[in-house]
Amino acid sequence: MSSLFYNVRIGAHPICWTNDDMRDLGDFIGFEQLVDEAALAGYAGVELGRKFPRDPEVLKRALGERGLVLTSGWSDVLTIDKARWPEYLEAFKKHARFLRDMGCRHVVACEGGNSTCWDPRQDRRKLGPKKLDGAEWKLLAAGLDQCGAYARELGMELVYHVHTGTVVESYEETERLLSLTGADKVFLLADTGHLRYCGVDIPKFYADFFERIRYVHLKDIREDVLKTVKEFGLDFNSSVRVGVFTVPGDGCVDFPAVFKVLAAKGYQGWMVVEAEQNALHANPLAYVTKARQYIRAQTGL
Repeated sequence: MSSLFYNVRIGAHPICWTNDDMRDLGDFIGFEQLVDEAALAGYAGVELGRKFPRDPEVLKRALGERGLVLTSGWSDVLTIDKARWPEYLEAFKKHARFLRDMGCRHVVACEGGNSTCWDPRQDRRKLGPKKLDGAEWKLLAAGLDQCGAYARELGMELVYHVHTGTVVESYEETERLLSLTGADKVFLLADTGHLRYCGVDIPKFYADFFERIRYVHLKDIREDVLKTVKEFGLDFNSSVRVGVFTVPGDGCVDFPAVFKVLAAKGYQGWMVVEAEQNALHANPLAYVTKARQYIRAQTGL
């Protein structure tokens, strides 16, 4: 099958093996097993995870021996807290320099303030995300523009992760974010699983915001589990524990429609398979292999 795409590479996210936030999930899996299996399953790269060495030369050598490269890495920011923003900005810059040294073109960012996962000031798991007021939207936009400008200085691009349980999780919130930030500074990471989780029309999202989309996560949803999650009001991490996410081709996301939009628009760059699962119940190698085969069958990649 000839490919629908030009200059697109398929990567795997370490969270398919071991979780960075809920460290009991997959903690028994080490770095070498993770990258060995990513290579064995046919991936070209891996995103950064907590098990990875942080010395660029050590990591480059380990990945290179397996025919892999680093795709990018996550950074949560706290733009809406004026007192703590300088600390978070410096952490972002350090992270971006590490990714630059690894040859990455993109740095992932997501606002942790008011979220159900990463707000260091309060536990909002039972409360849900606290949405932004007008002043906070301005702080978010200004902070992201700062980060995006710094990324540009490094020859990189900031990609903002629209994420369940945060202040930017819907179509309308994404639209507002893009209207307030510089089109040359802030781009998007579009994640199929998070969009489906939040009830967003995924093909429309990809089509409407395509000019700002620079990085893609491919994640699927188990519809029956999502229904239970919504019915009982489970928070994001709890939904992961009950198995709401899976790999492409194993759930309800209409990936042929997603691929059709991206191919028609001429998307280039990384597509990264990501599925937060419990490795004790969902063998990582089996699932990432299934995903790789599905994507190849659908796209020719």
